[in-house]
Amino acid sequence: MTAPNVAPKRLGPYEVGPKIGGGGMAVVYVGRRVDGSGEAVAIKVIKDDLADDSRYVHMFLDEAKILSRLSHPDIIETREFGVQDESRFIAMELLLGRSLMDVFDRCTGQQTRMPIDLAAWVALRVARALEYAHGLEDEQGHRLHVIHRDVNPTNVFLTYDGRVKLIDFGLAKSVGRLAKSGEGIVKGKVPYLAPEQIDDKPFDHRIDLYALGATLWEMTTGRRLFKRANDLETLRAIREQEIVDPSTFVEGLYPDALWQIVRRALARDPADRFPSAGAMADELEAFLSKYGRKEAMPEALARWIEELFPDEAEKQCAWLARVSAVRTPSSQTMRPAAPVAQVDEGIKAEAEAEAETEAEAEAEERHPVRALLALAATIGFLFALAWIFGRC
Repeated sequence: MTAPNVAPKRLGPYEVGPKIGGGGMAVVYVGRRVDGSGEAVAIKVIKDDLADDSRYVHMFLDEAKILSRLSHPDIIETREFGVQDESRFIAMELLLGRSLMDVFDRCTGQQTRMPIDLAAWVALRVARALEYAHGLEDEQGHRLHVIHRDVNPTNVFLTYDGRVKLIDFGLAKSVGRLAKSGEGIVKGKVPYLAPEQIDDKPFDHRIDLYALGATLWEMTTGRRLFKRANDLETLRAIREQEIVDPSTFVEGLYPDALWQIVRRALARDPADRFPSAGAMADELEAFLSKYGRKEAMPEALARWIEELFPDEAEKQCAWLARVSAVRTPSSQTMRPAAPVAQVDEGIKAEAEAEAETEAEAEAEERHPVRALLALAATIGFLFALAWIFGRC
């Protein structure tokens, strides 16, 4: 049995408090700045038993380097990263709220949908975040070509005060990554993959726009777009299914202007999509100027989340005050009353995928599309044998 992770009492400018969560790769603690501001942060520390595994270390460092360069109001902010007392850590802003997938599930349970203008505004904020990330440059002015590769409702976080945050850059692709991408391994959640990804073709930043289009379609219809009973059926739907006009499902007005935005983002041919996230954001802004409510959208979103999750913000704030008062790191977990934005599992999933691709044959077997093609080839071969023997 592996000994529990125990963090140092101090990491960078932060005093480390109790454990609040974590996943397969890292442990997450609450931390407080010791410079007088008292700001609470989420500190992610790589697990002790993975500290010497180059795959996990490289993935952790890749994420830290990308996050440290990102400074945008619609992207989760990294406060600090480094190594202290042999502990690799990333300190990030501590966000209280709910993911867009939580919102989708709650709406489904209540047989309702997210208001169309709020869904469009959330998509607009994500598009602006992607516009910034896609255009990110290094100190020498060279484009880093950051692609998120995992845009989906789970990684769009809505805070209780009405902010929108794109989180989890653990699968992000960029120039200068330490970790290698395994051939035949598709990154990201299957229902939001672009056709060129599942066909193992070259791709660029427009896969993020495709995923955002799928997310917006789902939030405005209250239905899943491509998700089926299993991954193979989901992949088949992505490759073959025509995108249904949302007005088919939505009673009342579903503006054609929004449908045109969604349909363009979901074009199978990347050349038919928006050329950039900024272009998609501009169209969403134009739509909201005509169809959006007149009040400030953050306040409207905050009020709607409060109605959807009554009294939850108050419970979260009480939890944060309680854990922030604890000054000693511990292996015992003080879990939040509701989800706190954190990233980890995406990185671990990719690191495990990289390990699986060390042998090319294994990669072929694990790629769902290639597995389907191999099955089809086998069936075809058997039919050919039957025909030959039938002629004899």
